[in-house]
Amino acid sequence: MFWKHLWTFLLGIIFIYVQVLIMPAFELFGVIPQIHIPLLVYFVWTRERNSNLIISFLIGLIYDTTQPASFGLHALLFVLLVVSLEEFRKPFEEDSLVAKILTILLANLVFHLIQLLILGVSYEFSTKLLVTNLIGFAYNLLVSFVVFWAMQFLSRLRIVVARD
Repeated sequence: MFWKHLWTFLLGIIFIYVQVLIMPAFELFGVIPQIHIPLLVYFVWTRERNSNLIISFLIGLIYDTTQPASFGLHALLFVLLVVSLEEFRKPFEEDSLVAKILTILLANLVFHLIQLLILGVSYEFSTKLLVTNLIGFAYNLLVSFVVFWAMQFLSRLRIVVARD
Protein backbone atom coordinates (compact mmCIF):
# COMPACT_ATOMS: atom_id res chain seq x y z
CA MET A 1 0.00 0.00 0.00
CA PHE A 2 2.85 2.37 0.85
CA TRP A 3 4.44 1.83 -2.57
CA LYS A 4 1.19 2.70 -4.35
CA HIS A 5 0.99 6.01 -2.46
CA LEU A 6 4.66 6.71 -3.09
CA TRP A 7 4.22 5.98 -6.80
CA THR A 8 1.19 8.28 -6.89
CA PHE A 9 3.21 11.08 -5.29
CA LEU A 10 6.18 10.54 -7.62
CA LEU A 11 3.85 10.59 -10.63
CA GLY A 12 2.56 13.94 -9.38
CA ILE A 13 6.13 15.25 -9.11
CA ILE A 14 6.85 14.09 -12.66
CA PHE A 15 3.75 15.95 -13.83
CA ILE A 16 4.97 19.09 -12.03
CA TYR A 17 8.22 18.93 -13.97
CA VAL A 18 6.38 18.38 -17.23
CA GLN A 19 4.02 21.27 -16.40
CA VAL A 20 6.85 23.67 -15.60
CA LEU A 21 9.38 22.65 -18.24
CA ILE A 22 7.46 21.38 -21.27
CA MET A 23 3.90 22.74 -21.20
CA PRO A 24 4.87 26.42 -21.67
CA ALA A 25 5.87 25.41 -25.20
CA PHE A 26 2.20 24.63 -25.87
CA GLU A 27 0.96 28.08 -24.85
CA LEU A 28 -2.04 29.29 -26.87
CA PHE A 29 -3.37 32.86 -26.57
CA GLY A 30 -1.58 33.30 -23.25
CA VAL A 31 -2.94 30.04 -21.81
CA ILE A 32 -0.66 27.23 -20.73
CA PRO A 33 -2.56 23.92 -20.48
CA GLN A 34 -2.85 22.52 -16.97
CA ILE A 35 -2.04 18.81 -17.08
CA HIS A 36 -2.70 18.34 -13.38
CA ILE A 37 -6.44 18.31 -14.05
CA PRO A 38 -6.45 14.96 -15.91
CA LEU A 39 -3.92 13.62 -13.40
CA LEU A 40 -6.31 14.34 -10.54
CA VAL A 41 -9.22 12.82 -12.48
CA TYR A 42 -7.10 9.71 -13.05
CA PHE A 43 -6.27 9.56 -9.33
CA VAL A 44 -9.93 9.92 -8.40
CA TRP A 45 -10.84 6.95 -10.59
CA THR A 46 -7.94 4.72 -9.51
CA ARG A 47 -6.97 5.64 -5.91
CA GLU A 48 -8.81 6.00 -2.61
CA ARG A 49 -10.08 9.32 -1.28
CA ASN A 50 -7.78 9.94 1.70
CA SER A 51 -4.57 9.47 -0.23
CA ASN A 52 -5.96 11.60 -3.09
CA LEU A 53 -6.62 14.50 -0.73
CA ILE A 54 -3.20 14.38 0.90
CA ILE A 55 -1.27 13.89 -2.34
CA SER A 56 -3.25 16.55 -4.25
CA PHE A 57 -2.59 19.05 -1.44
CA LEU A 58 1.15 18.27 -1.39
CA ILE A 59 1.43 18.41 -5.17
CA GLY A 60 -0.48 21.69 -5.18
CA LEU A 61 1.89 23.18 -2.60
CA ILE A 62 4.94 22.01 -4.51
CA TYR A 63 3.52 23.41 -7.75
CA ASP A 64 2.75 26.70 -5.97
CA THR A 65 6.43 27.13 -5.13
CA THR A 66 6.99 27.71 -8.85
CA GLN A 67 4.50 30.62 -8.74
CA PRO A 68 5.03 32.39 -5.39
CA ALA A 69 2.68 35.29 -6.20
CA SER A 70 -0.31 32.99 -5.77
CA PHE A 71 1.06 30.59 -3.15
CA GLY A 72 -1.63 28.21 -1.94
CA LEU A 73 -3.97 28.76 -4.88
CA HIS A 74 -3.31 25.44 -6.60
CA ALA A 75 -3.22 23.50 -3.34
CA LEU A 76 -6.71 24.83 -2.58
CA LEU A 77 -7.89 24.24 -6.14
CA PHE A 78 -6.57 20.67 -6.26
CA VAL A 79 -8.16 19.72 -2.93
CA LEU A 80 -11.51 21.26 -3.88
CA LEU A 81 -11.30 19.52 -7.22
CA VAL A 82 -10.63 16.11 -5.66
CA VAL A 83 -13.46 16.53 -3.14
CA SER A 84 -15.98 17.55 -5.80
CA LEU A 85 -14.89 14.78 -8.19
CA GLU A 86 -15.03 12.13 -5.47
CA GLU A 87 -18.60 13.11 -4.65
CA PHE A 88 -19.54 13.20 -8.33
CA ARG A 89 -18.00 9.80 -9.06
CA LYS A 90 -19.69 7.84 -6.26
CA PRO A 91 -22.90 6.75 -8.03
CA PHE A 92 -21.16 5.61 -11.21
CA GLU A 93 -19.66 2.24 -12.06
CA GLU A 94 -15.90 1.93 -12.13
CA ASP A 95 -15.58 1.37 -15.89
CA SER A 96 -18.26 3.79 -17.08
CA LEU A 97 -16.97 5.66 -20.13
CA VAL A 98 -19.65 8.36 -19.95
CA ALA A 99 -18.91 8.94 -16.26
CA LYS A 100 -15.21 9.45 -17.01
CA ILE A 101 -16.00 11.92 -19.79
CA LEU A 102 -18.38 13.81 -17.51
CA THR A 103 -15.77 13.79 -14.73
CA ILE A 104 -13.18 15.37 -17.03
CA LEU A 105 -15.72 18.00 -18.08
CA LEU A 106 -16.68 18.71 -14.47
CA ALA A 107 -13.05 18.87 -13.35
CA ASN A 108 -12.22 21.50 -15.95
CA LEU A 109 -15.39 23.45 -15.20
CA VAL A 110 -14.79 23.49 -11.43
CA PHE A 111 -11.11 24.34 -11.85
CA HIS A 112 -11.78 27.27 -14.15
CA LEU A 113 -14.74 28.63 -12.19
CA ILE A 114 -12.79 28.62 -8.92
CA GLN A 115 -9.73 30.06 -10.65
CA LEU A 116 -11.86 32.80 -12.21
CA LEU A 117 -13.37 33.64 -8.84
CA ILE A 118 -10.03 33.75 -7.04
CA LEU A 119 -8.22 35.72 -9.75
CA GLY A 120 -11.17 38.07 -10.18
CA VAL A 121 -11.32 38.86 -6.47
CA SER A 122 -7.53 39.10 -6.16
CA TYR A 123 -6.86 41.26 -9.18
CA GLU A 124 -9.97 42.45 -10.97
CA PHE A 125 -12.86 41.00 -12.90
CA SER A 126 -12.37 42.11 -16.48
CA THR A 127 -13.31 41.06 -19.97
CA LYS A 128 -9.73 39.99 -20.63
CA LEU A 129 -9.77 37.69 -17.59
CA LEU A 130 -13.09 36.19 -18.64
CA VAL A 131 -11.99 35.61 -22.25
CA THR A 132 -8.65 34.13 -21.16
CA ASN A 133 -10.42 31.84 -18.72
CA LEU A 134 -12.89 30.73 -21.40
CA ILE A 135 -10.08 29.98 -23.85
CA GLY A 136 -8.25 28.18 -21.04
CA PHE A 137 -11.32 26.06 -20.32
CA ALA A 138 -11.66 24.94 -23.94
CA TYR A 139 -7.94 24.33 -24.37
CA ASN A 140 -7.58 22.48 -21.06
CA LEU A 141 -10.61 20.36 -21.85
CA LEU A 142 -9.00 19.20 -25.08
CA VAL A 143 -5.63 18.56 -23.40
CA SER A 144 -7.35 16.80 -20.49
CA PHE A 145 -9.05 14.32 -22.78
CA VAL A 146 -5.76 13.51 -24.54
CA VAL A 147 -3.71 13.17 -21.33
CA PHE A 148 -6.37 11.21 -19.42
CA TRP A 149 -6.93 8.66 -22.17
CA ALA A 150 -3.18 8.33 -22.70
CA MET A 151 -2.79 7.60 -18.99
CA GLN A 152 -5.67 5.10 -19.15
CA PHE A 153 -4.04 3.38 -22.11
CA LEU A 154 -0.57 3.30 -20.54
CA SER A 155 -1.88 1.99 -17.23
CA ARG A 156 -3.43 -1.03 -18.96
CA LEU A 157 -0.34 -2.00 -20.93
CA ARG A 158 1.38 -5.15 -19.81
CA ILE A 159 4.95 -6.08 -20.52
CA VAL A 160 5.43 -9.73 -21.29
CA VAL A 161 8.92 -11.14 -21.55
CA ALA A 162 9.03 -14.33 -23.60
CA ARG A 163 12.19 -16.28 -24.15
CA ASP A 164 12.46 -18.38 -27.24
